[in-house]
Amino acid sequence: MLTTFILLLAVQAATPASMPPGVIQTTVSEPDVRSMSPRDIKAFNATVPSKHPYHIRCTREVDVGSLIRGATTCKTNQQWSKAEQVGNDGVREMSDRMTSKAENGN
Repeated sequence: MLTTFILLLAVQAATPASMPPGVIQTTVSEPDVRSMSPRDIKAFNATVPSKHPYHIRCTREVDVGSLIRGATTCKTNQQWSKAEQVGNDGVREMSDRMTSKAENGN
């Protein structure tokens, strides 16, 4: 009993302050989202917090004019952030090109 108590104190001391009490942080490797089923994704997400870079988020895009046909896209938080950054960079670059043409009178 004393050994269990000491072990519990050691684990709590090693747990970072940002983690909620009772949650033990483990090392998680990046999942291969494309090969995972919805059940696998749900099981994986149960092991990581929603703000973790490897937490998987799925979105469903329905085709215009259809209530059924559509596509579900699942990516990790890290992959969603990278896709958003790439999209924003592309739009910013296009906006800069358009603005420079307007200023030059072309």
